[in-house]
Amino acid sequence: MDEMAPRDARPVQLRYKRLFLSSSKRLMQMIRKTLRIAGVGTLAILATVIAGTVYALPSSAAAVCPACYGFQEVRPEIYVQKKTGEDERLAIVGTVEQARRKLTQFWGPLEATPRILVCSDDDCFRRLGGGRRRGMSLFDQVAVLSPRGSNVTIAAHELSMNELHHRIGLWAFATGRIPIWFDEGIAMYSSNDLRYLSPASEANRCLVPAPTYLPAGMFEWNKTALVDHQLYAKAACRTIQWIASHGGAPGAVALVEKIAAGQPFTEASR
Repeated sequence: MDEMAPRDARPVQLRYKRLFLSSSKRLMQMIRKTLRIAGVGTLAILATVIAGTVYALPSSAAAVCPACYGFQEVRPEIYVQKKTGEDERLAIVGTVEQARRKLTQFWGPLEATPRILVCSDDDCFRRLGGGRRRGMSLFDQVAVLSPRGSNVTIAAHELSMNELHHRIGLWAFATGRIPIWFDEGIAMYSSNDLRYLSPASEANRCLVPAPTYLPAGMFEWNKTALVDHQLYAKAACRTIQWIASHGGAPGAVALVEKIAAGQPFTEASR
């Protein structure tokens, strides 16, 4: 039997329908809990966004039922493929713990508790919708690491995005209240991703100049990233320049708190 397939013998479409409904139910419970005072229109928008995300990203269904996708929990909220050997399991746990410690230097105590799914082979990552990426995250619910992304930097990057999304809340996340370039920039800065930043010992950490305009929405960002291979470095540069002129990491965390309180990004980032 395919390791990543659900273990029962029912038709594939039925199994995925159940996973879809289960994922949607879990996320809608979160919506109702956090937005009890919202009107019907607000909830309808959120329901559409979340349901579409669950359908498009198998990782959301895998977060609800890791065992259905061949994962096994090795530590609270850390899941590996069942075939993963003991030495590799210990290494993965160590990587995640190091990534969490690194992030506390930026965020302070972490508040998000995403499920972390670690793929040991490329087929696993592709089945979760990962494509060629090293890692991916979905709101504050799940982080997925590919075989090429099972290192401290990539783990910290994805977990930082989980943390930011958790702190601004579901509504701000779903409506894009923080531009994606800043979201990614914070992740690159807090994870100290030297693919896109110079070492902290250097006065100028930018690898490329930051342009005046950067894509703010997810669709435009992904489209631009296909043709601009310096896009992430540009976002990292612009973000680190903002951080340097606004009191360092505490200033960035304060901005996130303002967004969570309802301020527009343009106002909160002044």
